[in-house]
Amino acid sequence: MLKKILLALIFVITAITNVTHAEDDMKTVASKAYVDTQIETKQLKIPAANTPGVGAGETVMTYTATGNGQIGERGLYSDISSYNATTDGDKLITASALNATFTNLPTTPTTKLECANQADGCTLWTIVDQTAYGRGLPDGYMQRQYIYMMAGSYLLTDIVPTYDCKVEMDFQTTSLPSSSVYLLGGRTETFGGLFFVKTSAGVFMVDAFGNTSDERYFSSVTAQNNTRYKFTYNNQVATLESGGTTLFTNTSTSTLANGAALCINGLNTNGSITTTNTGIYLYSFKVWNGQGELVIDLVPAIQQGTVPVVGFYDMVSGTFKTATAGTFAADPEAN
Repeated sequence: MLKKILLALIFVITAITNVTHAEDDMKTVASKAYVDTQIETKQLKIPAANTPGVGAGETVMTYTATGNGQIGERGLYSDISSYNATTDGDKLITASALNATFTNLPTTPTTKLECANQADGCTLWTIVDQTAYGRGLPDGYMQRQYIYMMAGSYLLTDIVPTYDCKVEMDFQTTSLPSSSVYLLGGRTETFGGLFFVKTSAGVFMVDAFGNTSDERYFSSVTAQNNTRYKFTYNNQVATLESGGTTLFTNTSTSTLANGAALCINGLNTNGSITTTNTGIYLYSFKVWNGQGELVIDLVPAIQQGTVPVVGFYDMVSGTFKTATAGTFAADPEAN
């Protein structure tokens, strides 16, 4: 009888000990029981693939910054031909989408230091040549973010546009007058060449190598004060963007050879320059010819010296261009 009582007591003590050990395991962060239990709570928070508006196989998993354990999904942007700021603005970009964008990037030769004796604590270093991608200017020039082309000032280039060329102008308005503001233009006849203007009605207008008023494109976009825009003319297609949103796109059908040297912040009509009583901030200006060759690439810059000179360094010709007339001023901070 005594043996039976002792065996029963041993069984009860063992059971209590096992329960106690199991409870202790749940309290130990490194224990298997604790980890398994925590994983089970996380698994239910991983959402199903293909959330609304996101295609299957075109997403990556994300984790919330607040640290509340929520795992989500973010779409990938890969089709550069159909960007929509509303639906694509928060997507992650793929390498394929960037592949065609970063071609013929300007390069700058530079050097770096590499450890020559890592095993001995890097007490010796070697200088290694390398190539950096960027818009580096030569010695004697300091790049700026923009140049303020004051009212009445302009830059007359030597670039004559053709209907199949490409022009990019990144600029910002200041306080716009009610009268017309000639932003860019070069023509040999009225309604001809390439002419981009804010009209007296307040909207943007484009002439593109026609010769009649009917061929002008009047947009419905009203120009705003102190607003940054990007104007692009690309082989008969004129586009205006602001803040990543396309404001207008228009395709012209004219192909006449009636362009004249482009004037920035003014209009060149067969050698006669017309300016307006307002200024613009110019961030960059580029032109490609009909063969796709970059023929001018203006970078805002200061030519250093006893008396610094404000203007644009042309990355193509390697020349520095100052105001043809009027006054240019640089932003106070370098890039």
